[in-house]
Amino acid sequence: MAELLVEQIRPGLSVHGVFALKVKKLLPYREVPGYFLAVTLADRTGSVEGRLWEGAEEAGARLKVGDIVAVKAQAVAYNGSVQLRIDSIVKESGQIDPARFIPVAEGLAEAKEKLQQLITSLTNPYLKALLSLLFAEQDFYAAFCLAPAAKQYHHALLGGLLVHSVTMAVAADGIAKGYPRADRDLLVAGAILHDIGKVQEYRCRGTVEQTDEGRLLGHIVSGALLIDRAIARVPDFPEDLRLKLLHMIVSHHGRYEWQSPKRPKFLEAALLHQLDLLDAQADMFSRAAAAREDKDSSWTDWVKGLERYVYCR
Repeated sequence: MAELLVEQIRPGLSVHGVFALKVKKLLPYREVPGYFLAVTLADRTGSVEGRLWEGAEEAGARLKVGDIVAVKAQAVAYNGSVQLRIDSIVKESGQIDPARFIPVAEGLAEAKEKLQQLITSLTNPYLKALLSLLFAEQDFYAAFCLAPAAKQYHHALLGGLLVHSVTMAVAADGIAKGYPRADRDLLVAGAILHDIGKVQEYRCRGTVEQTDEGRLLGHIVSGALLIDRAIARVPDFPEDLRLKLLHMIVSHHGRYEWQSPKRPKFLEAALLHQLDLLDAQADMFSRAAAAREDKDSSWTDWVKGLERYVYCR
């Protein structure tokens, strides 16, 4: 049996693979006593329906939605689509590669290189020391480069946080040239660090999940605490610079109704908020157009995150 991705499954194939359990329903037979298990299995390429006809109650009791499961099955045609007739389904206990289940952002190598270039370009010695300190910690750097920027809507990919942050920082560098009153180094540093709390907000296995800290504090509070602890390790870090950087973290959502503890109170904070909104929306528009099912149509279906249809010509 071949270990297949969902997009490779065709009727008639024997399937031996590892999937994320997205949906689990124990349903009664219509005409005879007993139950069968209806599941939806997924990986980064899509999802497929499956049915377990024997041992359904026992399997339903030991599995929960969100589990990574090892499945042996036969792929069959059903109502014009593919369905798995499952022979066995057990929770996978081995090492899990999140990239099998969650799409990976493009251009990660280039983004990593650009991140280092941006840090090197800083002329403010305290900001440069702060960012150098943070990203010199290999475990933290690896987590930052793996984390998504969101659970859904924008940059909800492995490496999405890195790409989102670096894209914003590059834009910040350019925008600072047009606004001479803006502190270029502060704006670039703020762009790199604004979502850093998402390293602690999200956990990636079969899906992007919120951690307990993410649910209880959120990335804004976690980010501010993380940055403040790091600042304390930089000798003689100026207090006014500390307050400005922390304010940029806590105000980057821009509005109270968007869960921003504060609204931006100075130029660099205001620019950072607009950059965050700009990059998130650019990603959402681009992905909506690329993902439309009817490639001959000039319009997407309704895009929930943007609350509109998107024109694609």
